[in-house]
Amino acid sequence: MNHIKKTYIIVTIFLAIIFGLLIATFNFTTKLIEREQTETILLERDNVSLEVVHYFHTIETILDNIEIFIENNYNNDDELLTYITDISESNDFIFSIYLGKPDKTMINSSGFVPGDDFDLTTRLWYEMAIASDSHIYTPAFINASEDAIIVTAAKTIYFGEDIFGVLAIDIDIKSITSVVSETKVGENGYVFLIDKNNHLIAHPDLINDEVVLHLSSLTDNHLISQGDGFIDEITIDDEKGVIAYRQIANNSYTISAFMPIDEFSSPMEVFRQVIIIVFVVVIASALILLFVFKKQIDNPFKNLISDILDINIDKNIAYRLSENNNKQFKPVISAINNMLDSTDYYFTKSKESQRKLTLENQRVKLLMESTGDIIFEINKDKVFISVFGNGIKKLNMKPEDFIGKTITQVFGDNGNERDKIYTKALQGEHSIYDWHHKTNNKILYFESSISPIYDEDNIIIGAVGISRDITEPMEKQKQIEYISTHDFLTGLYNRRYFVETFSKIKEKQYPVGLMMLDLNGLKILNDAYGHDIGDKALKKAAKTILKITPSKATVSRIGGDEFAIILPNTSNEELQQVKSKIDEALNKITIENVPLSIAIGYEISNDYNSELQELLKNAENSMYRSKITEGKSIRNNTIQAIFETLTNKYEQEKIHSERVAKISYKIGKAMKIKADDLKELKLAGLYHDIGKITIPDSILNKPTKLTKDEFDIIKKHTENGYNILRAADQYSNLAEYALSHHERWDGLGYPQGLAKTQIPLFSRIICIADAYEAMTSKRPYKEAITKKEAIEEIIACSGKQFDPSIAKIFIEKVLKNQ
Repeated sequence: MNHIKKTYIIVTIFLAIIFGLLIATFNFTTKLIEREQTETILLERDNVSLEVVHYFHTIETILDNIEIFIENNYNNDDELLTYITDISESNDFIFSIYLGKPDKTMINSSGFVPGDDFDLTTRLWYEMAIASDSHIYTPAFINASEDAIIVTAAKTIYFGEDIFGVLAIDIDIKSITSVVSETKVGENGYVFLIDKNNHLIAHPDLINDEVVLHLSSLTDNHLISQGDGFIDEITIDDEKGVIAYRQIANNSYTISAFMPIDEFSSPMEVFRQVIIIVFVVVIASALILLFVFKKQIDNPFKNLISDILDINIDKNIAYRLSENNNKQFKPVISAINNMLDSTDYYFTKSKESQRKLTLENQRVKLLMESTGDIIFEINKDKVFISVFGNGIKKLNMKPEDFIGKTITQVFGDNGNERDKIYTKALQGEHSIYDWHHKTNNKILYFESSISPIYDEDNIIIGAVGISRDITEPMEKQKQIEYISTHDFLTGLYNRRYFVETFSKIKEKQYPVGLMMLDLNGLKILNDAYGHDIGDKALKKAAKTILKITPSKATVSRIGGDEFAIILPNTSNEELQQVKSKIDEALNKITIENVPLSIAIGYEISNDYNSELQELLKNAENSMYRSKITEGKSIRNNTIQAIFETLTNKYEQEKIHSERVAKISYKIGKAMKIKADDLKELKLAGLYHDIGKITIPDSILNKPTKLTKDEFDIIKKHTENGYNILRAADQYSNLAEYALSHHERWDGLGYPQGLAKTQIPLFSRIICIADAYEAMTSKRPYKEAITKKEAIEEIIACSGKQFDPSIAKIFIEKVLKNQ
């Protein structure tokens, strides 16, 4: 029976809670509705107030503008009268604007002139303005023609500290009264306006266009105090209600919003009735539910409990509940019987599951032991209790070396950092960390992850981790880092590393020296022998520089042929010594018969606070000065070395160049070219084929006729020769002759297709000398022809391949043949 009593108690408590909630809801909602009604009245009051205040603000602006006019532009009364008349006529709501002076004279836009017995200083508007420091508004009054209700706005005007007069405006407030009278508050509420004398200026009940000042029924003025306010119980014209008021225009008027009490309270009354209906419905529903509960649930439930108490799995596991005597709880009975069936089934299966679990544990253990990783478990004391995986073998260790020991006992001080991570894991923090171990003179890198283990009560009892060998990706990462900071060709640091190192120079490294180096003649080597030889020169230079500089220095290749050395804690003497050693060592190295040389400049800074960019600029300028001083002779020597290499390597080329130079000289002499120019012409003939140093031996020495592709390669020697000679100041003029000595008079030559006098004179001379020498000399691919045959060929090609005038001089004056 206890459960029945509890049910009734619960129902009673439930009804009490519902009743309390309804009461609380009623109180809260009533207050909310009352607040919303109040806000509605206040909102209407504020909206109308804004319009009325705006109207009065317009009047005050007009008064202020006239005051500014008087202060800044007043010359005489006529100008002032014209100004205020224009303002009065442009504003329909203004009856007149006038200025009353202390001498009792008046300037009036309406033309009104007071009589001698009219003392304007005794008028209310004048006295109120004199007594106030700001704008004033008089109580409303009916004008003399009794066709409008007027309000006078006035303000005292000063000239310096003296009173100039009182400026006043008579205003028709009909526009205000229409706005106020037409505004409704709710369904039956309204807005009205009264002045200081309690005159009702605007009210919905006032007859349209009626010009009458009514006394307000709000005779109890003490009900409305200064400023804003709200009265929740007031009677106006025998009607109770609520009112929200606000005083405006310097407290000259009061605007009020009124709502009848019936309308104000109506939503609250409706809500009260709804609450009563809801409460009645809840009570009735509760009684009905209680009756149904008794008949359909309580009694059948007691029978179900009795049947459940008869269950005894230990004595009879096959016992099941009967479904015939308790139809209301048939699903529950079926569920209990299903549970009993499941219990019987799982009891039978438990032994099989236990057997499978044992097998699974063996599989997991074998899997962990066969993995290439290291899997480990520690207890709360950070002692290893299990270690698996083939990764242990990489450490040259066994699980027995770990079991029963801490990480510091296994690895010594190298395990201190991991010991701290294990502590965090036992505090509930998952961690991923890296560590390394040296074995067999090799460093192995591992990435590990460790997480806490929790028991059934969510208490940490240890931690489990896994360590994976990441040596190979780590080494690849180091290779990437090396590539990102080193020059791929020379192995020195690259420009990026130099910039980072240079920008991070520390105070303790001062005095610091910066040495800038530029390998001379690299472009000439590249043009003459190809970039492989140029790269060889760079490697030799880099190796020599690195060998000579102190170990504390940072040596970088920062450009194609540029190097930089940062020397911390140095001196001028040390920098000069390093410079001298580099110069001396490189001068002993030759590449393709060309001795290496390098332009070096350096600068030292003793002040940590000085600008590093200034140090860099000064070092570069020093290097450029060195390059300008030494570079010219070095490039010239390089050209001579290249030519010697070519002629030493190919004896036929040496003979050919010398003969072309001699023939060209003779032609120039026959053409009466100046002696100095003859020297240049002879030198041009000597170096005209220097570009052949870039042509492969297999083509130059080919005994048979060249193919089209091979001939195209041969033709490149003019451009290559141009590039080589142009790099040296002494030979820069010869570059153009080397480039164009295969151009033809008819424009069919190469490489530019120049014609006639577009071709430089010396090139036209060399063209004939080169052709004649080639025809009369033996080559691997042809026999020499006779002088006569060569002359006939030159005559035949005159005007086509050769300049006809030069060809004529060559044949007649050099070869002495008519």
